[in-house]
Amino acid sequence: MILCRLFRTKITTLVFFTCWCNLFVQAEEIIRITNGEWPPFMSQNYHHYGAGSHIVTTAFVLENIKVVYSFYPWKRAMKQAKEGKWDATLLWGKNEERQQHFLYSDPVLSLRTVFFHRKDMPFDWKNWDDLKGYTLGVTRGYYYGEGLKKAIENNIFDIHIANTDVINLNKLLGGRIQLFVIEPEVGYELLAEHFSSSSADLLTNHPRPIREAYWYLLISKKSPKAEYWLKKFNKGLKALIQSGKHDQIMEDVLLGKYRPDKK
Repeated sequence: MILCRLFRTKITTLVFFTCWCNLFVQAEEIIRITNGEWPPFMSQNYHHYGAGSHIVTTAFVLENIKVVYSFYPWKRAMKQAKEGKWDATLLWGKNEERQQHFLYSDPVLSLRTVFFHRKDMPFDWKNWDDLKGYTLGVTRGYYYGEGLKKAIENNIFDIHIANTDVINLNKLLGGRIQLFVIEPEVGYELLAEHFSSSSADLLTNHPRPIREAYWYLLISKKSPKAEYWLKKFNKGLKALIQSGKHDQIMEDVLLGKYRPDKK
């Protein structure tokens, strides 16, 4: 009789524990986010899917929310979230068209855009008129700010358009363009990943920024929990910044710690 009672007690405890675990699993919150290739900040092959993805993931984890990413070409990543097939997409700048379809988080990243050039070409500039006559490389589909847009419209530059940043870096090394517009973190990451150290050492960047831009997590207005996701993310991001972890992640970018060959 005693053994039977002990057995029933164990069974009851096991059932209770199993039910509790099932409730816990069912209660786990998951946000689904589209991602893309923009090393070192976003990449399917990088540690933590890149530094930008790491920031977003950690901010949500601080609010007990799990992130699931799916990687797409940029246009498709935006389209999937815009249509509500995924809850959100990262990382994007602000414009009027996007604001019609998405809620913007607090800024995830703040990045400068600069001119890259060969070290053997003396280069300095203080205003747009100083750049007249230079051959400039830009990457198709990218927006570099109103200042550069107007300078291009005013024919200050001879513009060469390439499909990727890597192609533009190749053209810069080969002397087919004189200047290339890119964020320093991205430019030097691409040089480290795709070029020899001797080639990378031929290039540098001017310290004067063309612009400083903010990059955001965009939450689809078609997501049933859009306002909730936004509130939770901003709260987690604030805690991440206050803890110093955000600064540490950005320092790790410069140290190359997110590259696939680094730990």
